[in-house]
Amino acid sequence: MDSHYLTLALYIFLIYWFILLILDRKGILQRYNISAFGPVLMIRTTRGQRLLEKLARGELRETFWRTYANIGTVLVVIAMIFMFVLVLLSAYAMFTVHPEPTELNVPRNWLLIPGLNEFIPLCAWVGFVVALLVHELSHAILSTVEKIKVKSMGLLVAVIPIGAFAEPDSEQLFGERAGKEEQKKVATARERTRILSAGVTSNFVVAFIAFALFFSILFAVQPVDDKVLFVYSIVEGSTAERAGIDSGMFITRVDGSKVTNATIDEMDKAIEENKEIIFEVLNKRGKQTEIVVEGGYEHEGVRIAGVEEGFPAANAGMKAGMSIIKMNDVNITGYKDFQHFMNLTAPGQKVEVRTKEKTFIVVLKESPQGNKGFLGVFLVPNNPLGMCVREFPTKGYLESLRVIPSSLLSLSVSGWLWLTLLPFLPLPAGFSSFNPLLSHLYEPVGALSFLGGGIFLIADVLFWIGWINFYVGLFNCLPAIPLDGGYVFREMLNPVLRLGIKEEGKKEKISKLITATIAIFIASAIAFMLVGPYFL
Repeated sequence: MDSHYLTLALYIFLIYWFILLILDRKGILQRYNISAFGPVLMIRTTRGQRLLEKLARGELRETFWRTYANIGTVLVVIAMIFMFVLVLLSAYAMFTVHPEPTELNVPRNWLLIPGLNEFIPLCAWVGFVVALLVHELSHAILSTVEKIKVKSMGLLVAVIPIGAFAEPDSEQLFGERAGKEEQKKVATARERTRILSAGVTSNFVVAFIAFALFFSILFAVQPVDDKVLFVYSIVEGSTAERAGIDSGMFITRVDGSKVTNATIDEMDKAIEENKEIIFEVLNKRGKQTEIVVEGGYEHEGVRIAGVEEGFPAANAGMKAGMSIIKMNDVNITGYKDFQHFMNLTAPGQKVEVRTKEKTFIVVLKESPQGNKGFLGVFLVPNNPLGMCVREFPTKGYLESLRVIPSSLLSLSVSGWLWLTLLPFLPLPAGFSSFNPLLSHLYEPVGALSFLGGGIFLIADVLFWIGWINFYVGLFNCLPAIPLDGGYVFREMLNPVLRLGIKEEGKKEKISKLITATIAIFIASAIAFMLVGPYFL
């Protein structure tokens, strides 16, 4: 999202907020049972009570929902432990490793808002809305089952829906004023836990169904070509960048021929001979174009993509974007030349490194890979055009996605982490959507072939319904009030404290203190993970 669209979105938001202020002052919002909290609207409705009664009442239905929530409570406890340990380990790793800031640390990517978060496409709004509705509807149904009044249900809106809510009677749910109004039923700890666990349980159930359908669809598609080339990185100012090639592109054909095992070698040979090369590429928006790199371009040597601080290259003043063309008296025309030269060096050896810009004298350090010299540069190793290109295994990539369910069923922690991080991992490890890019590399087969390209849109929507429900469920399991997991944790904590503390008032204070302390710790740890890389 470029600055033009961000500015337009800001203007639309400000106009929307201004209109809300006028409607609120004139009492129009209150007339329709709508409350305004700054730019956020809380739209309440008492409708839907009949639906809740129909879904919740009856002996069989009540038994089903109570059993459903009891099983869900176990899932919540397991997920609570998993998430708490994950937060601890992530914060510890951040403190010890001191990673560099990445796209994940950009403020716009802190929120799971489709279109704003650059990792989450707009089609994910379907998953977002589904997650909110099933979560809050489940709270309302279990409240009705346990005879707790649901005062209202509704949506939270800030131009677009950002949340949903069910509003059980807090006096009945938490017993806040039970002594003053004895005629009101107050939920027991077990009933309260079921009500609080119901939303997360439904998120997990919806995630399971959506993922099951998504992974089934993966067996109904196949690659168009066995191989394509993927551009991992481009050196700034290189011949490839000047020609219009960018990182993240797929190269589907070179000089009119499909990509094969020999394509990279043929491409390197054409580069060495200064021949014209025609690349057919897919850009990040899925647009197919031809890029012509004319013959007669200057060989780049081996381009430096970056330098490692504290090592000879950085200490000597070498910088990213420079091209190494000679080391001592050896010509460096590509990565193979550079690698061969470095394999013959030793720690402490003095080397003259000539770049197109300047000549440097460096003293090599010991390489982490063995007893040889180490310069401390990150290179674009593929070819003199200044780009790092690798074969992208279209079939192997599809197979790697298909095996995710088996890793989850084996209860592998790494499998569950992989699923959680899938949209944020770069290709070929991650997956965000088939559209607009990957849909050009695959085609439907078998019984679903009649769907054509529509199968990829269905797969994308199912993936995001599954992923957002899964993520929302996990996040809500954190033992931090006001999340559901925080309240469930407090309900679990109370009987433990009761063993050593008989006075009810004292027990309540200690319970609140412990849950508040954990909530502050978790919030601080998450904030540290987001902003830590900028300070560490």
